[in-house]
Parts: sequence; C-alpha cells; structure tokens
Amino acid sequence: MLARQGLAADDTGVPEGYRPAEYWAHLLESDFTLRGVGHVCYSEGYNVWMYRWKRGVFRKALHHVPKPCRALDIGSGVGWVVSELLDWGAQPEGCDITDVSVERLAQRFPTVPFSKVELGREPLPHATASFDLVTILDVTFHIVDDDKWGAGVAEMARVLRPGGHLIVTDGFGRADIEPWEHVRFRSLERWRATARAAGLELTSLVPMYRWLSRDVSDLWLKGLPGRARGTMEYALELAVRRPPHMRCATFTKIP
Repeated sequence: MLARQGLAADDTGVPEGYRPAEYWAHLLESDFTLRGVGHVCYSEGYNVWMYRWKRGVFRKALHHVPKPCRALDIGSGVGWVVSELLDWGAQPEGCDITDVSVERLAQRFPTVPFSKVELGREPLPHATASFDLVTILDVTFHIVDDDKWGAGVAEMARVLRPGGHLIVTDGFGRADIEPWEHVRFRSLERWRATARAAGLELTSLVPMYRWLSRDVSDLWLKGLPGRARGTMEYALELAVRRPPHMRCATFTKIP
C-alpha cells in the first residue's frame, strides 16, 4: 500500500525509516477503517472478531471507572474507542497524530472535540488534572523512541486528576520485544517504573489476547480465510488458556 504511494516499504508495509505521522497518514488516507489502523495483513473479516474480543476486555476495564467521566482518548484513529466511550456514557475528547483522523472524526462525532498532537513529541493541549480517564489502546507500542514514550506517559499522568485512571494496552511481558521497526512492546517492569515516576500506580492487569492478534503466519490456522481464522481464535480465547502476548492495564493517578 505504502510502496504504491512512492514510499519504499518492507513486506510488513512499513516504510524504511519509520516516521509515525507520515506512516499513519498514508494508511488512513487509503483505508479509513479498522483495518487501516491495524495490522496491514489482517482482513476485515478477521478484524470483526478481534475487535469483538477487544470490546469485552475494554468494557471490563471501564467497570472500575466511576461516572460522570470526562475522558481523553489518545490515538483515536478511526474512532473505535471514542464510539465505545460514548456508548458507555463518558464525555470524551480525542486526539490523533494525523490530520485525516482529526478532520474525519470531527465530522463523524460533531459534539466531540478533537485535536492533532504527537504524544511524546509535544504536550497534550489540555490543562493539568482535567480528565477522569485517559485511554490509549494499541498506540504506545508504536512510539518506539523510549524518550518520547516516557514523555508521553508523563503527559498522560499530568492531565489526569488525582484518582483518575489510565487504560492502556501493550505487551507488559517479561522483556521488551521489537518484532518490527514500528513496534516496540514494553515490559511490565519498564511500565511500572516509568508510570511510578510519573505518579501512576498499576491497579489492574488482565490478558488482552492469548490467540487473536498474532502474526498472520503463526501456527496451523495460517491457511484459513480471515473470518474463519478469527472465529476459531475467538473460540480459543474463550476455551483454551495460554500465556497472553498482549495485556490491558489500568493505572491510577496517585493522590
């Protein structure tokens, strides 16, 4: 996809010399769907099952958040999290690294404020302690520069009120993992230390994916069409336990 637009890319679709704003702008301009913000090899049929599972995990995380709730979603993409927050009863705002996302989401959600910001590179355009909840799903592992990631964690903590919550998805495993140039899953130990320095305490950590959202070439399901593979992996999530490769964490701003 990116190569057709004049950007040299490897077989994952990532341009050489990963530049986040440019990368996501090209993807979203070409495909403003859940597939456009996910793995370039996941089909629309597969995404149906992956986001169905994600919805359940996210709703469970929201059980710990009291209402009324003023929320900020970071990396809003095509608006999946913003839509979920509205359905749940929050008063959300959103932000994204791309113009295309901010412009199209403003049209889709006319009552929701959106801003363009690159987390970690520039401050969030919000006052200190102005939100009850910050959500950042499937975004932090795309901030591969550690200094920018650390600055981003500090910014998210800054805009949270004391007692407010940050919901984030990442690897949270035993070690950092860098499967591609544009992905760096960070360890639980690294997250704990950086969050604590920013005034955040880990209060919940639950599995996100055990079977879904793996490499498309993984194991014996690789030959199935996307929707069929998604159906099988969704069933495996329900029935067969294995160590998760992604987790959903809730951090609380220390009063």
